[in-house]
Amino acid sequence: MKFIHTADWHLGNRMYDINRCEEYEAFFSWLKDEIVRENAGTLIVSGDIYDTTHPTTEARTQYFRFLTSLVGTCCKNIVIVGGNHDSGLLLDSEKTLLELLNIHVVGSIANAKIEDIVFELFDSGGNVEAICCAIPYARESELRRFHDEESDDGTFSDKAYGELYRQALEAAKIKSNGKDVPIVATGHLYAANLEGRLKDVQGEIKSDDGTRMLDVVGKLGSVHAGIFPKDFDYVALGHIHYASTVDGNQRIRYSGSPFVMGFDEANIPRNVLSVEIDSDHKTTVKKIQIPQQVVYRRISGNCTYIIDELLKYEGNPPEKNTFIEAYFIAEDGINIHDKIESIRQKLPDCVSVVNVKAQQRQIDSDAFGNIDMDDLKNFDETEIFRRLILSKKAALFSGLPDEEQKSMKDELVKKYMPLFLEIASEMEKETK
Repeated sequence: MKFIHTADWHLGNRMYDINRCEEYEAFFSWLKDEIVRENAGTLIVSGDIYDTTHPTTEARTQYFRFLTSLVGTCCKNIVIVGGNHDSGLLLDSEKTLLELLNIHVVGSIANAKIEDIVFELFDSGGNVEAICCAIPYARESELRRFHDEESDDGTFSDKAYGELYRQALEAAKIKSNGKDVPIVATGHLYAANLEGRLKDVQGEIKSDDGTRMLDVVGKLGSVHAGIFPKDFDYVALGHIHYASTVDGNQRIRYSGSPFVMGFDEANIPRNVLSVEIDSDHKTTVKKIQIPQQVVYRRISGNCTYIIDELLKYEGNPPEKNTFIEAYFIAEDGINIHDKIESIRQKLPDCVSVVNVKAQQRQIDSDAFGNIDMDDLKNFDETEIFRRLILSKKAALFSGLPDEEQKSMKDELVKKYMPLFLEIASEMEKETK
């Protein structure tokens, strides 16, 4: 079988009030052509269809228009699961109608039986080509029925999700009725041990102020690759906005979002994944880069540099609509907002400065900048909280003599540490 894996569309998103409707339409037009070009028999969308639980009429119209546009193409199956941004109730309310078009929707598992979220996928000849376990985003209350209170093996998330996926696989094997067909699963969750969002970005990875980029937050996820049974030929995940494998496993993947969701990720490639599983259950994954419909750009530096970069657009309009965030280094006596306002009229109509943001001062300890996040497990919570407290208040003691710095740091830690420890204690109670 061959299918396209995508996720995190966030239809209706208006980052800095930018109207993104044309961007969405261009993506859907491209995606339809790509599905046909790849001759993909199935499309899997792994959650966060909409940006909010109450999507606009325009966002819903785009969703339905795209889905119905695939009728009559090589794409005979569409699988859609809800994400944390979606209303599972809303998505499920439309499933009966969409099933008539062979569009399978699972918005929520709140009241669903396992056998209701496991179904067959058919090829153009009406033959079963795969079994799908369509698992959406699951809230903690929904996961509790899968959690073994007696077991001490792993975290709540690992135990509950592990049992959920185990039951789904068991139902899939029953559904296959002895046929040797691939089994694919979906999920919308935060997994551990990801590759990092800047993996495919060329050159040295630095943050905008020149310090080391902290790009391994995925390693702090709560669900580990071991909870997905090995009998799954592929697990199509959503929730993380960049393409990544989980713990290096080529069969457990995030496709990432097709769209930029923040200027700090403007240069990260956007992809859908083309997945092919052969008769020997060998899974091959190909990234297909999505063409850029509009340009998002962050200009980082001092006021002079940012203004010079903006003025390069004067009389030299870019080919595509360009949205810019000015990410400036604060300088005494200089109001960058006034300076940018004074040159806005000189910019072409297709260039817009939509946000002006000050860079945070470099942290003296760089918080976790010099620490491999794999080593965080060796830190106790007090040390982690101490670093966070000092990083947030670094500007207060910047430039002070060492003795004064030490005294101020000790006071800050003494003041805020009890609050952090109280929060940690409450979170620990909730997981028991």
